[in-house]
Amino acid sequence: CMTPPAKIQSSAPVLCVTDIQAAIDCFTSKLGFAIAGTAGDLPSWASLERDGVEVMVVCGDFPAPATDWSVYFYVDNADALYEEAKRRGADLVGPLTDKPYGQREFEVRLPDGRLVAFGGPLPQ
Repeated sequence: CMTPPAKIQSSAPVLCVTDIQAAIDCFTSKLGFAIAGTAGDLPSWASLERDGVEVMVVCGDFPAPATDWSVYFYVDNADALYEEAKRRGADLVGPLTDKPYGQREFEVRLPDGRLVAFGGPLPQ
């Protein structure tokens, strides 16, 4: 009897941050994520979830974040999420932009300066 091959089911980016509470607050209050789990008294690690998509944050003394995107989230309606993020007071970096590769995107600056992007298909 042969064991079937393992199948990768999902992935979760891990963002290393120096102020975990600020990161948690940004993802929950500004971007609509929910806390799925934490560890440590501070906490020192948290899992945040929205619509079946997970992102993790871990606290520590890490080098400064890269200036390009740390995470790209694929969404079904970039316009609606952009308006929601704007209403929630997210630190939006510019307007929604239609890209030549068929995505409508926007960027959000997290409290530590790193950027995350959200993109969905161009409206028909």
